[in-house]
Amino acid sequence: MRINKWYSLIAASLLYFIYSYKREIYVGAGFLDYLNLIVNYGIILALAVGLIRKSAVNNIIEQIISFGFVLYLFVLHRFVTIIYIPYYFTQEYIGNPYINFDRINLIPFKTIYNDLFGTIVAPVTVMQTFGNLFLLLPLAFSLLVLQIVTKKRKVAIIVFFTTLFIETFQLVENLIESGYLYSEGGGRAVDIDDLILNTLGGIIGIFLFIFYQKVFMKNKLLRH
Repeated sequence: MRINKWYSLIAASLLYFIYSYKREIYVGAGFLDYLNLIVNYGIILALAVGLIRKSAVNNIIEQIISFGFVLYLFVLHRFVTIIYIPYYFTQEYIGNPYINFDRINLIPFKTIYNDLFGTIVAPVTVMQTFGNLFLLLPLAFSLLVLQIVTKKRKVAIIVFFTTLFIETFQLVENLIESGYLYSEGGGRAVDIDDLILNTLGGIIGIFLFIFYQKVFMKNKLLRH
């Protein structure tokens, strides 16, 4: 099999575009729906192109990781930073945006404790905690495996600022949405525990890369 890092980008981005098109473009879909698809897809495609350009793919395993990494970028965006453009054109704007402090937690470990050991512990709260823990693990792992970033400390810093960007984005999104009727101050929760869990997950991804180095990269069959 011929190794080419751009194969992964083309395959993963095309797969995600087909999925998004079937999910978001329905009978009677209008201009805003198409615009929403193109803008959100285009943002991550541009990011993926920039990252893959810096990557090094030397064997079949790295080819698979590269494919998964590109797909992961699209999925991550859908879950945490997607911009739903039609909302801002179809809902009634009443002005007076405000910050809903009920959706903000600045007390470290408060949410983690409540989700795992609080009065009401449900599978969904446990899954949410572990979901945040592993949210940016693939980012840290892939950056190192694909040699997009070679220094582990720098990867940890990137993970931290990525999760900080996500929380800030969600805060700004809530602020903007709060100006619309029935928004109830936005639908995103801004939580310092997410910052802690996401960063910890990135550190786990770094240790996973160290394990990958010891087990796989020493295998001569995986060298180019």
